[in-house]
Amino acid sequence: MVTIADVAQAAGVSISTVSYVMSGKRAISQETRDRVEKAIDSLGFSPHAGARSLASRSTNVIGLQAPLRTGVDVHVVMQIVTGVVTQARKHGYDILLLASDDSKALQRAAKGSMVDALLVMDVESDDPRIDTLSSLSHPSVLIGLPEGRRTIPCVDFDFEAAGWL
Repeated sequence: MVTIADVAQAAGVSISTVSYVMSGKRAISQETRDRVEKAIDSLGFSPHAGARSLASRSTNVIGLQAPLRTGVDVHVVMQIVTGVVTQARKHGYDILLLASDDSKALQRAAKGSMVDALLVMDVESDDPRIDTLSSLSHPSVLIGLPEGRRTIPCVDFDFEAAGWL
């Protein structure tokens, strides 16, 4: 596996210079930038996602919990998932699909620094996942309307309007 040190050596620069070229955080001369980019291309270097997320404190991944259980119309769920994935990609995000409906999956994704935010589908009136989401520091959105006071933003379909249509 090619490392950033390999790129630096091939380009004749320091590791920090390679990092600055890739992040754009510092001004680098065009000549140096060209050497680094040529080394990246020729070596086939691809940054390590874990290292990038540690450095930037961002994963560019949204956790989407779309429960796939008995009685759920998977075709409808996948239409929603497709819409979420399509829009996320337009904004530079990937989706981590969590196919369970338990709180432990949400905790694992958030506390394991796998995601920047959580989107939870198939929310029920008295959903135990809401307490878990409230305890996490990650931005979250619910698809479905729970009962009572809503501390987490919610969206849902207007079933009455759909029925009239």
